[in-house]
Amino acid sequence: MPKVCDEIKINSMVLVRFNAAVENGKIKVKKPHENFSNIIRASANKVGDSYLLSETDIQLLALALELKMQGKQPKIITDDYSIQNVAKQNCIEFYALATFGIRRVLNWLRYCPACYREYPINTAFSDCQVCGTELKRKPKKQ
Repeated sequence: MPKVCDEIKINSMVLVRFNAAVENGKIKVKKPHENFSNIIRASANKVGDSYLLSETDIQLLALALELKMQGKQPKIITDDYSIQNVAKQNCIEFYALATFGIRRVLNWLRYCPACYREYPINTAFSDCQVCGTELKRKPKKQ
């Protein structure tokens, strides 16, 4: 996952540890096959998390899905609800560190907290077209 390397701060202790682990063979950096990235993108679009996932997040999820399809048992450790949501939708195991984590797949809705107008999750607007308030998101009710 080359994009993960881009997120490690230069001149940090994390980078030193990461490079040592790669050199010792404890960590392998691998890019997922594009088919799995496409599956993850479609999955993220379906539940409304696509606009919040970075390319690094997509690669992480795609690699986990690829490893799962190879019969391995990948586990993602994250407190990011968008990553957890797409992982859950694809039956990829995850663990949260500082939060409780999600319990079910969440389908998101964008809305205006001032006038309560609802928008599709993939809307290009970041502000309400009626009153100009910044849009927020919340899970749709089941």
